[in-house]
Amino acid sequence: MKTIKGVLVDVVNEKAGVVEIPKSLGGYYDAIQCCCITITSRTIGGHRFDIIADDEGLLYENPKISAINDMGEPVLVGNLFIVKPTIDGDLRSLTDDECDHVMWFVEMGYTKNCPNGYPMLTQVDY
Repeated sequence: MKTIKGVLVDVVNEKAGVVEIPKSLGGYYDAIQCCCITITSRTIGGHRFDIIADDEGLLYENPKISAINDMGEPVLVGNLFIVKPTIDGDLRSLTDDECDHVMWFVEMGYTKNCPNGYPMLTQVDY
């Protein structure tokens, strides 16, 4: 089975890092622990990436913010898997340098509901 390498921001288990997962719908569901995904294109620190996110993340009680913009405003909630932008509809693995770039923008985020903090993606814009 083919795999894809990217950065997983796992707010549920409060960890973030570079992972390689099966390149399939089931692999994406398992990685971000959901049953309905959305793929959105955003910039992270000025570079464009595709982000696979939980499409139903806002439907849960007290969702965890997983990405904020440069003003500290929430952009995405729930677990995220970051990869290269698609070419002809095909998601692609990140290079080691791209993984390092994304990880540079993962910081501890603190909210009223999670005062001890958890990894959160920063500098995420349209």
